[in-house]
Amino acid sequence: MARWKAVFKKLLWPGWRWVVPAALLGGASLYLTFGTWLGDTPFAYISYLLSAYGLTILIAAIVPPLLSVRKVLHRVPLAHRYLSDRYFKVRSALTLSFFINVCYAGFKLACAVWYVSFWDGALALYYILLCAVRVYLVRRVPENEQSRNMVQELRNYRATGVFLFALDLALSVIATQIVRDGRSYAYPGTLIYVAALYAFYSLTLATVNIFKYRKFNSPVLSAAKAVNLTTALVSIFNLETAMLAQFGADQVELRLIMTSCTAFVVCILVLGSAIYMVISANKKLGGLNS
Repeated sequence: MARWKAVFKKLLWPGWRWVVPAALLGGASLYLTFGTWLGDTPFAYISYLLSAYGLTILIAAIVPPLLSVRKVLHRVPLAHRYLSDRYFKVRSALTLSFFINVCYAGFKLACAVWYVSFWDGALALYYILLCAVRVYLVRRVPENEQSRNMVQELRNYRATGVFLFALDLALSVIATQIVRDGRSYAYPGTLIYVAALYAFYSLTLATVNIFKYRKFNSPVLSAAKAVNLTTALVSIFNLETAMLAQFGADQVELRLIMTSCTAFVVCILVLGSAIYMVISANKKLGGLNS
């Protein structure tokens, strides 16, 4: 067993002299897969494995230096509070996300009016709903452990589930239009690679936080993380449509199959999360009131 652990550790942390070439090789193989005829050969499957491994060991190599930076940040009072006070951290993240979302919603709403675009209008509606749920949660995150009210938190958790139903409906409209009309998101130049890193980072962080925040037994914090997971899943879907449009524009059938399957999975996952939140909150509230 010790031998296998040593092998696994060596594969996950091979050192920077292997990390950088592996990450570059993974990126280059993806470019060849999506940008050339090699995408229709077994090389594509090899490139997926190479890129996944390269990204994994790159993240593993970055984590230790980040932990050192974290120790330095704890010396700054505001940063220390953000890192150590989970309620303050969630409120801060929700507030920042709200301002970003409201700017994007305003931009898309202006585009919808100016260009008489149903597509932009649907996107604006989605981000307006996202802003609404973030404002709702910001106002209901407790100040500290002493100000918690479990009954109220469960009601907020249930209400967030209802919000997710509305988000899923808007998302379903957008996904349907993407599949039916061949719509897609567009990133200029090499910005698509930055978007890819951000999308996978957001999904990884959101998934980890879902389980991490469960141990605090705070429904409102779990609700905030469920919303983050929803937006991360949507980011992955957006990224897929952009990559297919940029690297597989001539493969119409593949684009249709991939976008349809991913849209279906994302919408079902969001719907499932909403149903679980509502049912779970109702069951726990019934237990507290009985």
